[in-house]
Amino acid sequence: MLQTNSRFLFVASGQAGHGIDHLARSLILAQALADCGGACTFMATPENTQRLNGLAPAMARTTSGGDTSDDICKTAARVEYDAVIIDHPGLGRTDHEAMAKDRPSVILDDVADREIGGRIVVNPALTSDPANYKALAPDGAEILTGPIFALMSSEYAQQRLGRVFEPGSVRRLLLSVDADTPTDLTVRMVDHLRPRLGDATLEVLLPEEFEGRRGLDRISARDPRLTLNNHPLERPRIAARADLAISVLGPGLWEASALGLPLIAVAVRPSDKETANRLAELEAAICIDSADPNFEGRLERAFVRLVADLTLRARLSANSAALTDGTGASRIAQKLIELLPR
Repeated sequence: MLQTNSRFLFVASGQAGHGIDHLARSLILAQALADCGGACTFMATPENTQRLNGLAPAMARTTSGGDTSDDICKTAARVEYDAVIIDHPGLGRTDHEAMAKDRPSVILDDVADREIGGRIVVNPALTSDPANYKALAPDGAEILTGPIFALMSSEYAQQRLGRVFEPGSVRRLLLSVDADTPTDLTVRMVDHLRPRLGDATLEVLLPEEFEGRRGLDRISARDPRLTLNNHPLERPRIAARADLAISVLGPGLWEASALGLPLIAVAVRPSDKETANRLAELEAAICIDSADPNFEGRLERAFVRLVADLTLRARLSANSAALTDGTGASRIAQKLIELLPR
């Protein structure tokens, strides 16, 4: 693995939306660069400072007085760095190039809806296509697409090494939701799964701040089979002990895939449908649309089917594990380090 003593500036949006937590995934990439000897600094804006304090209080930072592109670019001009990583949907090619100048840069993107400046462009979506960036990115930019570049804690890759598919009974079911998941949908899934659990446990991975936590706490107080967790550092360990997973489409799905868990994928946003169709084509998950009038019935039947069908579980496990191995952050870090002067 390549090492570096270079300085990296991170510019990340503090807002989470459409299943994407820009700040959290940027911190994962920062850890991968730090593991290679890099020194990382985050730009603290009014938009992301509070979450940065909570997620990484010891992280080096430079403070910007505002969230506008002008504020961000002026702040970057006062900082010494060798490469810049930008994960901010509010910034475009002019901003990217102003901050990078002649330095290597990585742009984390999700929707290919604007012109982008960057030596490396990353879009981890399953349905992303490098051709989508032909007219948007600079000539010669390296376009990295697909969940093999999904950013997640390195612990997922470590946990994956120790996992083997066990065709026995389902003892632990994982339910993973994100900040965009409607509270009522989460409660409905919990309520309709509990009668089917038997002696199995249902472990729910929640975002750090979840509006419906109090209601779920009341349910878990009555049902010891239900446990709730919203600590980001605990996610890999909890996910790794599951026998199968139900996840909304988003980062939680790729985390479960990295562990080779048999999957039920839940489409929540209209933009999820294309990904769900592709997952179904690859036989990497049973996919259900939360907008389906019979959603609860489909969810129950999918769960019962997976519990009963060992062959199906084994096939889904193998195919989901083929999508990503949990080393996306390391892959991106190495690509960036290769661009740095030796």
